[in-house]
Amino acid sequence: MDLPQGFDLKAIRVFVMVAETGGMTPAAKQLGLTQSTVSQIVGNLEEALGTPLFDRAVRPLALTAAGTTFYERGRVMLAEAGDLLRSLRGGQSEPLSSLTLAMADSLANAVGPALVAEQRALARRWRIWAGISPDNHAALMNRTVDAVVTTTDELDGIEGLESLPILTEPFVLVLPASYQGPVEPLEAMTELPFVRYSLRSAIGRQIEGQLNRLRLSVPIGAEFDTAASQLTAVGDGMGWSLSTPLCLLQERGRLDRLRVEPMTRGRFSRPIALVARRGDLGSTTEVLAAAIRRILRERCLPELFAALPWLAKDIVWPDEPLHDPERSETAL
Repeated sequence: MDLPQGFDLKAIRVFVMVAETGGMTPAAKQLGLTQSTVSQIVGNLEEALGTPLFDRAVRPLALTAAGTTFYERGRVMLAEAGDLLRSLRGGQSEPLSSLTLAMADSLANAVGPALVAEQRALARRWRIWAGISPDNHAALMNRTVDAVVTTTDELDGIEGLESLPILTEPFVLVLPASYQGPVEPLEAMTELPFVRYSLRSAIGRQIEGQLNRLRLSVPIGAEFDTAASQLTAVGDGMGWSLSTPLCLLQERGRLDRLRVEPMTRGRFSRPIALVARRGDLGSTTEVLAAAIRRILRERCLPELFAALPWLAKDIVWPDEPLHDPERSETAL
């Protein structure tokens, strides 16, 4: 059948971007178009379909029932078109023009340079962005970045995304090396100030949630946004905290100033996964996840395990069973 004018992949891509960013203006910014051009393309698409896709009486723009259906089918069409293009070009023989990958500071510092060096052929231009998880997640949803390495499950179940596991890591107790007192039960340390990750970050909220589940009231001595500053404060004797192996990996030069212990009661963990929009990167998503996993497993974490050998058994890889039920994030 002949397709009406205004109904094409470019129009569908513009429509999907408007739906995901919540407006014509932010969509235009992401696409490098003017707001009037985006509005005209969407208008032509609605005329071709014979039905409105957005309810313009509300702000931000809301999808109509037809718009919701078209958004779901449109994403599939764009993904299939991308797969077809990559297939005809010979898979990964043609590198991506650019690849932007966002991750937490601790991962960006540990993995970023090695990943680019090892997988340089995947893209002509690489960008490794470091930041807190909420900002990274927002950047993925508005297409500012192509993929994120996330440390939470907040993106699970969102339509149009694919998630590939990298590892699951436990939270551990971190104290000044000079502290010789007991660490269990945790109530034994409530006289010490607690050095907290900022609640702006996913790790800060994960830790706060577990402390609340344990009904543990701790005096807050200080709050920091980054692993570097938080672990420095603990090493300087400011108090104790909870952290993870990947955060310790970034600051492994400070381990001689820290006492790191496993948790017994209240053990919990966090998943690390690579998340991208389904179909946008083709097989590049699997290549990136496998490379990050290999770099951590073979090049980065062994250095940490040399100093803290008990940690090795508490890291769970996707090809291993999560055999200890107390590792779940809600275990008490």
